[in-house]
Formats: sequence, C-alpha cells, structure tokens
Amino acid sequence: MLEQVKQQQNAYEEIYAPEQKSEFDFHITPDPLTRYLRDRRLLKSLEVLKDFDADYKNWSVLLTCGGVGGEGIFFKKNGFADVTVSDISENSLKICNEFDPTIKTIMLNGESLDIDDNSYDLVVVQDGLHHLPRPVSGFTEMLRVARKAVIVIEPYDSLIGNLIGTEWEVQGDAINYVFRWDKKTFTQVVKSYLLKDYAPIKVLRFWDHGLAVSKLASKFPKSMQLSVAKLIYTLFSPFNFMGNMFVGIKIMKPGE
Repeated sequence: MLEQVKQQQNAYEEIYAPEQKSEFDFHITPDPLTRYLRDRRLLKSLEVLKDFDADYKNWSVLLTCGGVGGEGIFFKKNGFADVTVSDISENSLKICNEFDPTIKTIMLNGESLDIDDNSYDLVVVQDGLHHLPRPVSGFTEMLRVARKAVIVIEPYDSLIGNLIGTEWEVQGDAINYVFRWDKKTFTQVVKSYLLKDYAPIKVLRFWDHGLAVSKLASKFPKSMQLSVAKLIYTLFSPFNFMGNMFVGIKIMKPGE
C-alpha cells in the first residue's frame, strides 16, 4: 500500500471514529429537504439506467469509497436488494452496519479493489474518487469490476469550480489533489482501458450546491422548504451546461 494511501486510511479512521457517528445522521434522516438534496444526483443517474434495463433494480451494486454508507442506504431505499458498501476505513463500515445492518460491507482500497473482474453488475462512486491519490486508477478498477454499468459522480472540471473549489484536500498528515472530471477526460480513460469497444457513455452536467440551497430554503417555513429547493434548481437548469457537478455513466457491453 502506498504511504499516501496509508496516511489517508489513518486520517479517515479518525474522521469516522465511533464518537463522530452523530455527524453522519443526515444519511438516514427522513427530512424531505435533506433527502432531496442528498439523493438528487443519484436519482438522475438511475433515470439513465432505467432507459437501459427495466430490470436494473435486480442488479448487484458495489459502492466504492462508500464511507458510512449513505449511497448504500439510498440504493436500499430505492429497491435494490443486493448492496455492498466498500471503504478503506474500518470505522466507517462499522457505522454503516449500525445505520443499516442489511447492507453488506467490505474493506477495500478504492485504488486497488481486491475482488475479481465482473464481480458486480453496477459499481458506483459519489464524491469519492477525488479523495484518492490516484483517482484514475480508482475509476479503471470500477470498470474492471463492473458487469453492466459504472456511475461516477464527482466535481466537474469547470472554470467556476476551479476558481471557488478546493485544489488540495488535507486530512491530518494526508494530502491529495482534488481531481475534477469532464466528458473528455472520462471518455479518454474509458477508451484507454476498454479500447475500441468503449461505447455507450452518458455524461450529465448540472448545478449542485446542497449546502447553499439548504441554507436558503431553511429560511422559509418547513412546509415550503422542499418546494423552494426544487424551484432554485429549476431556475438554474437552463445554465446546467456551466454546472459544477459531473455524472458519468458507462454502460458495459456484453463481454467487456
């Protein structure tokens, strides 16, 4: 294991220490506003899968860099029965097990998944690759492990994102570059790994500022907050071509 990876592992064991569990309760809250802001990116991804395979909820799912299992909880709530959350932090997986004991967990390094090729139908990461020292390695590992599709949800490599976003992430002794994706980068990595049989690829770009939208919506009565949040994103939708959020979806061809 690279020393940089080991440093990150130690840092995240501290972040996900048992006494910090309450800080992650937003993953399991039934609050409509929080759920909408937490889940909207994943819901957009599922709309693409639905067009590809109506039976997609019977797929097995692996979440990489899954933390305390927020994405795993999402997939379980949306009808997926076979869900596994992986992370490099043992403490994060313990919290995941407490949040939802029906979710399978496995300790894995996102850069080098110690499992066989084509082990899961769907492999998903949300805001996880940019925590890795080598995010492209993490992505190609997802392509290797997936049978049917890969979903990558990460910051978009945009002018605004680079101006106001974080370039270097520091957690204790661990430091990594915040890697941002765009359609060209995503496609080139897919092509370099899968060669000529790389299609189909779907890339979504849109605005996503959950914290800012939450603060603004919370100024309204509780009964109005969800509607206000949806209105904000509706008003921004004509400008999604400039958005800060990247969703890349690779549908695997038979035999890949």
